[in-house]
Amino acid sequence: MVSYMNKTILFCTIIALTGCKSLDYVKSGKPVMEGNSLKNIDELSGCISRQWAGNGTPITSLPIENGVSLLVPQAMGGYDVVLDIKKAGNGSSFTLYERVPALTPKIFADSVNACK
Repeated sequence: MVSYMNKTILFCTIIALTGCKSLDYVKSGKPVMEGNSLKNIDELSGCISRQWAGNGTPITSLPIENGVSLLVPQAMGGYDVVLDIKKAGNGSSFTLYERVPALTPKIFADSVNACK
């Protein structure tokens, strides 16, 4: 009985922690940064990806409607940083989300500023 309860508590804890890092959860918060760039989606996402990867950050990308999302995954599942880049006129628009902005290194926002 105790073993079953411990497994249930562990399972619920993992689900709760993962839910707080999910893509939808991260994107439900207020964006850290929004803006536009004269660079197209490929140019902007390539520049930012190289900067993040050069810092040793693992990155995944996900196609979205009219663009791409750059995602910084966590080892336990979920995401800490999400950057949506979409086609806008002759360039692109971007929206940066951070799960916990106060604890997220500045390199993510700095890279977006440097590349835009």
